[in-house]
Amino acid sequence: MRPYFDVHCHIGMTVSRAPVIGQSVGRCLARMASADVIGAIPCPTAGGPQARGVLDTRTQNETIANACRKYPERFPIGLGIVEVRHEQAGVDELDRAMQDDGLVGFVCHPALSGHSLGGELHAFLEVVGMHNGLCLLHQAGSTRNIAIYAERFPSITFIIGHVSMNKAGQLDAIAHCAKQENIWYDVAQKPPGDESWDLVHLVNNLCKERLMFGSDLPYYDFRLVQAQIETANLDDETKEQIAYQNAVRLVQQYRPDWLPTLTPITPPQLYSEQEMWDANGARLK
Repeated sequence: MRPYFDVHCHIGMTVSRAPVIGQSVGRCLARMASADVIGAIPCPTAGGPQARGVLDTRTQNETIANACRKYPERFPIGLGIVEVRHEQAGVDELDRAMQDDGLVGFVCHPALSGHSLGGELHAFLEVVGMHNGLCLLHQAGSTRNIAIYAERFPSITFIIGHVSMNKAGQLDAIAHCAKQENIWYDVAQKPPGDESWDLVHLVNNLCKERLMFGSDLPYYDFRLVQAQIETANLDDETKEQIAYQNAVRLVQQYRPDWLPTLTPITPPQLYSEQEMWDANGARLK
């Protein structure tokens, strides 16, 4: 199979859902190795521990930074996470993570963090904007909110996570975001869909040069999306772009010296097939 690069990869534990779900750096590498994924942009899991407040956020950010330092060829850049209820302390932690740990922005999952995509993120986005950074945003209703961010913060590159989990979401993103050049998209968890919202429709209506593969590990068996890309009625060049070439261009905005390592990953632990894909229950199916 062709190589894949993952722009939507979580490391850590989500404790705000039952059952608790998550993955270590090692298990992430094992899953990647099993499915020809050559690299990823890691970020913390949403809904992670918060008993210690912003100190827990710092620990999550440091986990990602350490993974990027340990495996720079596989994790060339990383994202932190923000918690709006930390207010200025959270803004300061994001700035620290970008200045000291080398993270390039943040991920945000409103459904798990308990907020919308409105002005409550402006202070965090301002920090990212000062670094010309990257944000992976999960939708919170209409993608119009993300389009508004993209206009307000033109120096930030945004990725809409899960741009097509249903027909309404896909059509909404096309309507509001297709012409916004600083918005990119991942196809994590995309169901097959009929021709009115399948992958071909998405390619034809969003900029295919900004459409990328995402796994949404550890929540999903991303091999389902890989199979969909491989069997889609698309030319091979477009499949290569979605699989990894577009992501490589994105990463090189932040790491111009980085080139993808196309050789297979050797994970630090060899997990069984069941451990990798059945360990977290029905949500992986």
